[in-house]
Amino acid sequence: MARFKYQFNPHTLKFDVIRIPLYKQFAKILIHLGFYAGVFLGLGYTFSVIYDTPVEQSLKRANAEYVLKYELAQKQIFELSNALAVLEAKDNNIYRAIFEADTIPNTIRRGGYGGVDKYANLRSATNSLTLIKTLRALDELTWRAYVQSRSFDDVAEMAKNKEKMILCVPAIQPINTKDLIRVSSLYGFRRDPINGAITMHAGIDFVGSVGTPIYSTGDGIVVEAGYSFHGYGNHVVVDHGFGYKTRYAHLSKVLVKVGQRVKRAEEIGLLGNSGKSTGPHLHYEVILRGKPVNPINYFNDMTEDDYQNMLKKYSSQFLD
Repeated sequence: MARFKYQFNPHTLKFDVIRIPLYKQFAKILIHLGFYAGVFLGLGYTFSVIYDTPVEQSLKRANAEYVLKYELAQKQIFELSNALAVLEAKDNNIYRAIFEADTIPNTIRRGGYGGVDKYANLRSATNSLTLIKTLRALDELTWRAYVQSRSFDDVAEMAKNKEKMILCVPAIQPINTKDLIRVSSLYGFRRDPINGAITMHAGIDFVGSVGTPIYSTGDGIVVEAGYSFHGYGNHVVVDHGFGYKTRYAHLSKVLVKVGQRVKRAEEIGLLGNSGKSTGPHLHYEVILRGKPVNPINYFNDMTEDDYQNMLKKYSSQFLD
């Protein structure tokens, strides 16, 4: 930077030498530096707006690649979710229905991944919505697959016990067809024969003679045997497992005791008129998972000869 400058003097007609102060020299240097720096920064900013740097280009390519991978993962998760939904529907409507097991509600199938926001630490990340959506869908799919796996384990166990289940599920009429006089009341709402009120009749009433043998309709364990003060009189309740119980009420005599194992077609009591009853009959109930169901759905179609042969077969086994 020049320390002197020349200025024309009109009086002497000569150029006078003028010394430039140091502070002015320094100020001029700063002005030039500021100008060039501003030009440089302006050009750099303009270039960065119009063109990406190699680093930025690399980062953008990597980011685009990750977004594409997330989108592909979401598509695969969606396809797997649809496939799992088909299995869930078959499980509830076919597999579990075959064994009359409770269906698994959606509140359980889809309810295991809620609660605390486990993705809170990801909300500040780039493309956080895509990332959180993918992880949430993956967690849901994992939980549903776990529930379905456990359900298949249950179904497999029930399938292994199918033969035992066939013997235990109530499947015959509790009174010999030749001893049956008539059926007086079916399952459903009816007018109570004693007080006249419309009430729910939870079983079927078989009319017969006092002392007629009553048979267990499936293999099981006696859980109640004796007099009931709830209107059943002398009654027997057999727990057949697999969610089933049967009740035999208004008996004249109970022939089994609590804890005793009984077989299908084994005699457990004698028809009577005890308890809340207007005449000799058997009140028979089928109870599935704590709720009475229509017993008529559990009578296998068989001829009278078939029924007699079944009773004879059981009697011979019992005597042996």
